[in-house]
Amino acid sequence: MKTYRVGLLVDGYEQPGWMHEMAEWLTHSQDFEVAALLVMDAEGGENSPRLSTRALFGVLSRLEARLLPAKQRMSLACRDMRQSVSTDTTTVLALAPGMPAPEAQNQVEALGLDLVIMLGASPATREQMAGWARLGVWQLSYSDIAVATSRYAGFWEVYQREDHTTVKLWRVGPKEDQDELLDQRSFNTEVFWLKNQARAFSLGNFMVYDALQALARVKQGVAPPGMQIMSGMRREDPVEWDSAAYIARQAWLMSDLIVRRIMKRNVRWRIGMFPSARQQAVVSEAMVLQPPKGRFFADPFVYTQDKKPYIFFEDYDFTSRKGTISVATYSDGAFRLLGTALNLPYHLSFPYIFEHDGVTYMVPETCGNRSIELWKCTEFPLKWELDVNLMTNISAVDTIIFKHGEYWWLLTNIDRTDGQSHCDELFAFFSDSPRSTEWTPHACNPIVRNPMRARNAGIVVSPSGEVIRCAQYQGFCHYGKGVSLNRIEELSPSTYVETDGEIHYASFLRKRHASMHHWHHQGGHTVFDFAYME
Repeated sequence: MKTYRVGLLVDGYEQPGWMHEMAEWLTHSQDFEVAALLVMDAEGGENSPRLSTRALFGVLSRLEARLLPAKQRMSLACRDMRQSVSTDTTTVLALAPGMPAPEAQNQVEALGLDLVIMLGASPATREQMAGWARLGVWQLSYSDIAVATSRYAGFWEVYQREDHTTVKLWRVGPKEDQDELLDQRSFNTEVFWLKNQARAFSLGNFMVYDALQALARVKQGVAPPGMQIMSGMRREDPVEWDSAAYIARQAWLMSDLIVRRIMKRNVRWRIGMFPSARQQAVVSEAMVLQPPKGRFFADPFVYTQDKKPYIFFEDYDFTSRKGTISVATYSDGAFRLLGTALNLPYHLSFPYIFEHDGVTYMVPETCGNRSIELWKCTEFPLKWELDVNLMTNISAVDTIIFKHGEYWWLLTNIDRTDGQSHCDELFAFFSDSPRSTEWTPHACNPIVRNPMRARNAGIVVSPSGEVIRCAQYQGFCHYGKGVSLNRIEELSPSTYVETDGEIHYASFLRKRHASMHHWHHQGGHTVFDFAYME
């Protein structure tokens, strides 16, 4: 017997795939059931977009749909919602838009629902929805347009070249100013509208899943991570001119990308290093490890042995389109490449190094193998062997492991959207040993929920135990726009508090597409990476 009876409120039977995914998730969950499909057909009115606007955006949708991966096309393609609910346990209730509020209330209240989730736009009024469910009505909103619409979700962020797109989960109140914001998260804005819309719908679903799972665990005593993206001004639905201007802007962007490819202009990453007792210094004074032609160097970690710095880093080859882990050292005013530490059939990067019980370990990024692997050094610095697979069948990148308090902690960026992005959410796990194959998820996962600070960019652990988590800042069409250094104030199995540090940009380069996305300090040396368009 499932604990919670949920009703899904839609504006018609034909609905996009992301709504079907929500229904299917509820159907297969242990605690929730789709007890009712509430259908209130939309009626045209003064708030409906004009026919010319719908036609222009319809053409735009058909054009951009050709660029979407198959899974995202399915998430936007419509089919009958009754196909995704159980006819044995789900009541399908048709509600007339003009139905008097008491009559609507009586019909829905008779179903004994615990929660109603409004999907997309619905003509139901707040008066009609009053008292429908014990826990109220939840609704997702996108783009800070009107709370009740999803038609143009993700459009304005692409049009205005905004770094991030925000999705919000509300509990609907008796009046608009009494709506309760339950959660808000963001992701790095995609390059075109329909892809951005598909990402917004996918993130919205995950927000609902996480909120429902927290509800099922009855974790009222566990505070979720702070909501760091602030609300913007409410925006009107776009009109004909907006679609035309959008097409012009996209044409300009595409032509720029094509010119870059024709001229073989790549963004090449380099490594900088400076000796410092502090975690920050003037990066423009750093020594630079330059990659040879056709390669870039990134994701450096410095490890000191015998008072000598060894820099482990991603060595990416443009021809093979694959990274290996290389090692360099620095002495007598110059870098010296020592060779390759790891070269596997799949891409490698982010070679995080730590020590435990006198043994040196590496946790390289092995997302290409759908694993988090722990490698043990057998002969420093170039000989390593696989020690254990910490996690398998997982799409995770940029993993760091460190001791804090009584536990070992594993922080990693997991992509729950099947290949769309690793930059939006940070997950924490804990265990008694860094070599464990059983890691307990943090109660607040994901502990960081936006691309301003989610993706790991290194870590600094002081001898006193202070932990500074370095994080990437992502921009519109700009991976690795900057780096922030954020102090972890509280970390336990049920709490996570992080003080946001200032975001540092690569403005010292004074070059186009200047980037910086990694920072690490250890043993009196600080390393970072930076890039620009060549």
